[in-house]
Amino acid sequence: MTASDLENFGEGAAQGMKQTFDMTGPMQTTYSLGSHTVWIERATGTPKNHAERSFTFEIACAVLEKGAVCWMTMAADAASLQAFEQGTVSLDGEAPAALVPADAFVQKKPS
Repeated sequence: MTASDLENFGEGAAQGMKQTFDMTGPMQTTYSLGSHTVWIERATGTPKNHAERSFTFEIACAVLEKGAVCWMTMAADAASLQAFEQGTVSLDGEAPAALVPADAFVQKKPS
């Protein structure tokens, strides 16, 4: 598996959410975290048959030396989303960093 496989890997990991939630407005991008490429998708989701409640979903995936990893959140508010994005991670022993840089979605790519 290589960085070029991340989009398909991440979309596959996110498929389960679509069984329970109606997803809209997906945005995808990639960024670097140390020497790793991270693919991320953000979308709004509402539970099927309960459109009165919406959540922000994010899934971020990276290829590691001996595998791959994805992180996912279902955030009910901006504070929850920020807590997820600013969570510290260390990939393959590199220096810890926030999972999602503040400017990750500045240049949005429609999916």
